[in-house]
Amino acid sequence: MPDGLRSGWRGNVAGGLSAALLALPVELVYGLFAVAPLGAEWAEHGLRAALWACVLAGAMGLLLRSAGGMLNGSASATALMRNPAIQASADPAMTSFGLLLSCTLLAGAFQWVFGLVGIGRALKYVPYPVIAGLMGGVAMLLMLSALRPALGLHGDAPWQGAWHAWLPSSTLVFASTLALCLWTRRRFPRLPGPALALLAGTLLHHGLAWWAGDAALGATSSPVTQLLPQHGTWNAPLMPGTVEWLSWLPTVAPYALVIAAIASLDSLLCLPTIEETTNRRFDGDRQLRNQGVVNLVAGLLGGTVTSGSLTRVTLNLAAGGHGVGSGLVYAATLAVAVLFLGDWLALVPMAATSAILVFLALGLVDDGTRRLALQVLRRRRVLAHEQYRLVLANLSVIILVAAVAVLGNMMQAVGVGVLAAMFLFVRAGMRPVVRRMVSARHRRSLTVRTPGDMEILEREGWRIVVVEVEGALFFGTSDHLARDIDTMAADAQALILDFKRVTDVDPTGARSLLLVAKRLRQRERSLSIAGASARISRILLAMGLESAVPPTHWYRSLDAALESHEDALLRSSGTRAEHHAQSLPDTTLAQGMSAQECRLLLTYLRHRVFAAGDRVFRHGEPGSSLFVTTDCVVDILVPLHNDEPMRVASLAPGVVFGEMALLDNHPRSADAMVKNTGSVWELTRERLTAIEQAHPHIARRIQVNLSLGLAARLRQSTLELRQATED
Repeated sequence: MPDGLRSGWRGNVAGGLSAALLALPVELVYGLFAVAPLGAEWAEHGLRAALWACVLAGAMGLLLRSAGGMLNGSASATALMRNPAIQASADPAMTSFGLLLSCTLLAGAFQWVFGLVGIGRALKYVPYPVIAGLMGGVAMLLMLSALRPALGLHGDAPWQGAWHAWLPSSTLVFASTLALCLWTRRRFPRLPGPALALLAGTLLHHGLAWWAGDAALGATSSPVTQLLPQHGTWNAPLMPGTVEWLSWLPTVAPYALVIAAIASLDSLLCLPTIEETTNRRFDGDRQLRNQGVVNLVAGLLGGTVTSGSLTRVTLNLAAGGHGVGSGLVYAATLAVAVLFLGDWLALVPMAATSAILVFLALGLVDDGTRRLALQVLRRRRVLAHEQYRLVLANLSVIILVAAVAVLGNMMQAVGVGVLAAMFLFVRAGMRPVVRRMVSARHRRSLTVRTPGDMEILEREGWRIVVVEVEGALFFGTSDHLARDIDTMAADAQALILDFKRVTDVDPTGARSLLLVAKRLRQRERSLSIAGASARISRILLAMGLESAVPPTHWYRSLDAALESHEDALLRSSGTRAEHHAQSLPDTTLAQGMSAQECRLLLTYLRHRVFAAGDRVFRHGEPGSSLFVTTDCVVDILVPLHNDEPMRVASLAPGVVFGEMALLDNHPRSADAMVKNTGSVWELTRERLTAIEQAHPHIARRIQVNLSLGLAARLRQSTLELRQATED
């Protein structure tokens, strides 16, 4: 005996029975809905087609070795094919029913292909607003089809004069049945609420009919005299392969493709629940192939499209139906119900079935759509402007797709939804790529300079502007960048494009940047590229950007670019910024001292010479002296866990360093490496003590200068921390 039958047979029986009780009223509703436009004489054919498809799916689960616990139900989008050409055919009703079955057959073929080529996972990437809008449109169509029965009107009754034909007793049956469905789902979610509500609505209908007469209530459903359908594609006038069938193929195929995609998504959404409950993994593509075979057979034998039903699967699993045996019990229960209770279905009032239809329609509007609507209505003042616009745009697409599905047809809704989703995607990608623009007055390099140089940079830093670029630079965003650069070039003399956060550049974006660089060169402005990855740099160079941005203006990092431009700005201001020997009065150590005090201080300093790459001190060494650069640049490096040091500061000539260890008597916290051959002055703790004893006024000046230097570095660190937080 197969494992699906042998293991947990009690749970399979309980699960199949429970799901069948839930399925019977639902399939009754969907069967009637599928053929509602064809008239009352086709009602029984619709009921047979829907119930027969579920029986076939349950019975074929064992043969196809489907996922244990998977149960099928009618796809909600089955009857959404509407075409005026059908009404012009010789037999519109028969043509419609034949096309309905052909749609089932073709949808099965598409699903089988989906599983064969392995695109089951790709279906999950269909834009959410499109799927949500389609399901919302289906829900609206279901509700509209339920409106006449809810008022006690016949299915083809005109709306003109409907007020006079309205039967309040039928509306009472409708409202009571719907209220019981909603209450049961909320209070007793594991009970088959639709079945109980349908039974209660039927009893209420006949009780009111006994009290007020049959004329006070609407019509009842049709009986089901047998299980096997009378019509199938194998014996219908529109047989597959015939000339007439082929002439309808361009009309039916697009609908079948959309229905196959929605039915496939419904089935795939059931798999995570099954896998979590059974602790087994299932192949989604194989499930789609199985689903395709079921719908192929159903279409041939007169059934409608089915798909995995999450509500039935959940109820089945909760009752213990973890194997394919539950599908057999499910199919057998539905078949027995039709064979022995089919005549009793004629007692079910249409008002009660319309209530079940509205209940199912409400369930098709997913939680995401409800949440989007609530955010638009309630959180306008809470969400940021861009966030609110994004939420509103997605909700608008959902509403648009749903409206087109109702007023037009399903294929038009899909087309409109895909175009709208593409528009949102492109618009989101076209947001301005300029993250921030800041001048060198507020964004400095890691180079620590003398107070005089810092004053110049503070005064003239507006001439250098950093433009931070982020995201993708392509045809939709490059124009924004070009306009921003042209605007900034009206005042600034040098622009640095920070490409650290640029993820991609297309030829259009690179070409636009080239034109901008050429315009800046004509205006005697400079443009530099900083922080671009190797891949981005190759794209820019391939498009000829080096012809307008020379190699000397390409920097590995923004810090290197800022340091170079600061040096250039200092040179243009009359200061030799790099490798210039500083006299002692120009250093931060002797700031504010007289010439005589500087000469006295010089007698206490030790002059030391270092080659490029030498360490003045290393991380962890005892600190017993401070240093002042004279004619070299000193980099302060912090060793990382991977032994790769990170530069945290670059000290220009005339700047004090190493004073922290001298003051607090703790080991060195970083390495100090000489960038170019040069010399430094060293002041040891012993010499500083001697100055305090012999020249206390000079010692006090040194302490003040050290405090000012530390305060300046703390202020710079605070600025960098704020910038890092904003990043």
